[in-house]
Amino acid sequence: MNTLLRIDSSVRTQNSFSRALGDYFIQQWKEKNPEGVIIERDLTLKPVPHINEQTVNAFFSEIPDVESTCLSDELINEIYQANEILITSPMYNFGIPSSLKAYFDLVVRTKKTFSENITRKGLLENKKAYVISSMGGILQEKRNPLEIHITQLLNHMGVTDISYFPLDGTVIETRIAELVNFQQAEIVKQFNE
Repeated sequence: MNTLLRIDSSVRTQNSFSRALGDYFIQQWKEKNPEGVIIERDLTLKPVPHINEQTVNAFFSEIPDVESTCLSDELINEIYQANEILITSPMYNFGIPSSLKAYFDLVVRTKKTFSENITRKGLLENKKAYVISSMGGILQEKRNPLEIHITQLLNHMGVTDISYFPLDGTVIETRIAELVNFQQAEIVKQFNE
């Protein structure tokens, strides 16, 4: 039985392009995984705190303070439960929302999601990730800064099988329907390959 972890980070709970395409993705995923389990982590409705000195010290302590690491442990446990990860995110000021950055600061953790002996090794192998991104401007490069950042973070933890569904140019109202239709078709294709 497949388990999907859905992580939403748009501050808009209504009229969010990334959330709406995420909902469409979930519909398609459920059709392919009728017995599947979905874990939802909404970083706007239930924000995680930004990392602080006490938490960082606990991460590197031989005997970590359980109170300081309990949220990190909970978030990491969700990732380990999932076979697949869906991240929906708008691009704010050329980067990921601060809520998503705070999330990654708690889950990118040595001895938990990656190890560093002589070389670094991600510990979250054999997981598939999907990134739905939205941005007002039109994408000029093959990958937008948001996708590059999320890819680096996922790769660091060992997740290398990643599919992207960017919605760029959302400020151009005449473009939105065509763009959404294209990415919906790409999602359907993803599940029929």
